[in-house]
Amino acid sequence: MNKIPVVKTVAFAYNFLFTRFSTVVGITALPAVLAAVVDYLIRSYTSTEDTQAAAGTNLLISLAGMGTTIFIWAVTSVGITRAALNQPMGSGAYYFPVGATEIRMFGAMLRFWLGVLALLFLASLLSGFAFMLAGVPLDGSSEPEPSAALLAAGLITWAAFGYAIYTIVRMGFVLSPTVVCEDKGLQRANDMTRGNFWRIVAILLALILPIFFVLSVAGAILIRASLGDDYASIIENDGMEELMQRAEEAVAQNVLLWEAFNVVIFILAAGLIYGAAAYAYQSVIARTPPDLNAK
Repeated sequence: MNKIPVVKTVAFAYNFLFTRFSTVVGITALPAVLAAVVDYLIRSYTSTEDTQAAAGTNLLISLAGMGTTIFIWAVTSVGITRAALNQPMGSGAYYFPVGATEIRMFGAMLRFWLGVLALLFLASLLSGFAFMLAGVPLDGSSEPEPSAALLAAGLITWAAFGYAIYTIVRMGFVLSPTVVCEDKGLQRANDMTRGNFWRIVAILLALILPIFFVLSVAGAILIRASLGDDYASIIENDGMEELMQRAEEAVAQNVLLWEAFNVVIFILAAGLIYGAAAYAYQSVIARTPPDLNAK
């Protein structure tokens, strides 16, 4: 497989987002609102009671919300991928279409996230076992003495989680165009990105960090506005833990504002990430990359 061109992929993603912004918004606006509604319902119906029954109910609500959100992202990814690849979309693309491709994409994304959970669980299990053999109490009741066994446990932990992240990134990055263009899934997406891990990481950082920066700045502004004059005193006297707690309370009191903020992030993230994935896919399979000027 060919190497993914990092600079060209990032440039295409940003060009696609801004030159086809009306198309991106048309495809993602309704899914973004639906995702915000799901998040709002989860916040509204999740119980704060510390009981076994409440914990079970919260788990069911969270799983239902996660499944619905994954489905929303699956539909969105198909629409953005088709737009980025200049494939025929039809007017239905702007009305949350659910067809065979969207269903296949949903199944692929479910398998992907189950794989993510399995990989992280196995990495955690291996890490815990390694530290247990090294004589480290897992309850943190005492500070372990430096030793070769402790060093080995640390290296095993890094290797386990490194492999998990390596596999997750390779499986997920071109999953959407793989499903849309080839009707194939995780194994094909993983095979296609062989030798491109660090290139994908560089692309994702170039796409995610600006969004994260905007998110952080906007979040800080909203939190400061919500807390008013208390903001400075909390920072000075109570520290970050108290600030985070007060921030959560501020979110609960202004949840609609925060959900509107989430809608914007959804639209930007979908346009950038799936646009980049489409370009990378075409580059890997040695087809002519998408042309933004093509109609």
